[in-house]
Amino acid sequence: MKRSEIVRLQERVGTLGDGFWGPMSIAACQQHLKSLMPSPHPFPIEGTPEFIEFFGPHGDKQYSPPRKKIILPFTIFYADTPVKTLWAHEQCADSLLRVFERLAEVYPDDAAREAAGILVYNGLYNPRLKRYSLSSWSMHAWMNAIDMNAGRNGNKTAWPVNASMPIEVMECFAREGWLSAGAFWGRDAMHFQATAPSA
Repeated sequence: MKRSEIVRLQERVGTLGDGFWGPMSIAACQQHLKSLMPSPHPFPIEGTPEFIEFFGPHGDKQYSPPRKKIILPFTIFYADTPVKTLWAHEQCADSLLRVFERLAEVYPDDAAREAAGILVYNGLYNPRLKRYSLSSWSMHAWMNAIDMNAGRNGNKTAWPVNASMPIEVMECFAREGWLSAGAFWGRDAMHFQATAPSA
């Protein structure tokens, strides 16, 4: 993001708009998004016994988690392929639909959606381990995480200094309890998952 965009972001999350994204801005952004999340939180913390009780086992070559199809309020694109429906874990599918309904309200036409990067879809279900891990499974293996606009918000791209995912998109996810990797990990801003913040 440009410095002026970071200043606007800082002002939106309630901290000093000086254009420097440091610890105070990170904390303010995370607190801002947490304040939007439902209470009690609808999803468990990743890696806890409650998580496994809630979502069940992860998918693999022999097993897929229970899923539910949602019909999106606008068409997104996987490469050049239009996507009008998504399959998500049955425990978070309705919530994901509400996220997209909020996105449709915030970004009411395709020009605004394209500018925000939310027309670019990069996947939901992928039964795999986390990158660089030999034993820890990706949230995508539970069908409770979605990636959007990976080209501008990659795994190693720092948010918001280099990545471009708008805070308004993160807010739409937060209002349904979804965690934004960009805001909470400082990178991987394409990634959103249906889990509670750990602290």
